[in-house]
Amino acid sequence: MRRIVVGDDGTGQGRVLADDSIDPLTLALLPGAEVYRMWELDELPDLPVDRMPPQTETSYFPGPGGVRFGFISVPPGLTYEPDAELSEEEMAALAAEAEAKLPGMMAAFDPAAPGMHRTASVDFIVVLSGEGRLRLGDGVDVSLRSGDCVIQNGTPHAWFNDGAVPFVFCYALSGVADQNEPVRP
Repeated sequence: MRRIVVGDDGTGQGRVLADDSIDPLTLALLPGAEVYRMWELDELPDLPVDRMPPQTETSYFPGPGGVRFGFISVPPGLTYEPDAELSEEEMAALAAEAEAKLPGMMAAFDPAAPGMHRTASVDFIVVLSGEGRLRLGDGVDVSLRSGDCVIQNGTPHAWFNDGAVPFVFCYALSGVADQNEPVRP
């Protein structure tokens, strides 16, 4: 996916800071899912921005004051249920791969409720294509289609696709302090 980052040229005018391609991250644990990590900051920048931030290994979910922007493609039929045939060692290897590629993601998931996760963030979601559903912590499902917007305020939730084509959405996450749980790094 192409990413264009615009900043200040030093005279108050815009200039292209980056025009590159972001490859999707894929996980063996979530076959067919794609995550595009487009822009991630652990604190808001001061304006004007005149250079790209340094590349840092950062957690997938933002901490207080951090922001994340990206896209997720959920394949049809993704259940979040691991293959029952996997050994403990194989499952540990899949979890280690997920942690290496998306640090902190695994800690946000509830092992008793496949796909359900909770983060200390306000999430702004726009559905781009396909049809899917948002499951809330109480088991309520909300059907979603292209053009729908969700503002998710730090509650348990999961994303599913029961359709025949990928369910693709854009997200912007704004990290906040969570008074109910310790904030993850």
